[in-house]
Amino acid sequence: MRPIRIEVITYAPTFFYHCQHCELTFREIGVGEAVHRSQAREALPADLQLEYEILAGWAHDLLERYGRAVRVRLVDAASIEGFWKSLQYRLRRYPVVIIEGTERHVGLDLGPVDAALRDRLESAIREEGA
Repeated sequence: MRPIRIEVITYAPTFFYHCQHCELTFREIGVGEAVHRSQAREALPADLQLEYEILAGWAHDLLERYGRAVRVRLVDAASIEGFWKSLQYRLRRYPVVIIEGTERHVGLDLGPVDAALRDRLESAIREEGA
């Protein structure tokens, strides 16, 4: 069975890294993780950070529940790819969950998304068994 493609387009924290040599040095002296944790806390306003955490937790749960049956991809709405996806899907609000490039769900109400995924997985299993 081919995995169901799920794209989550939302504002995501951006992390900046130094060159490999500097990152290794920072890690060895014990400051690398602190710098990246600080970036993560300050990368987004509180409301967008909460939104991101909800979606990331949901995506992680999906992978635990369905394993290889789903393929989840997070796209930062503020990135170049996010800009193109917004044009492609004619998006104006975020977050958006897109299933198989056709079915759009806007907002944090993930119940309908879960139901749509269950339906798609059940029909894929029925088709495979037939």
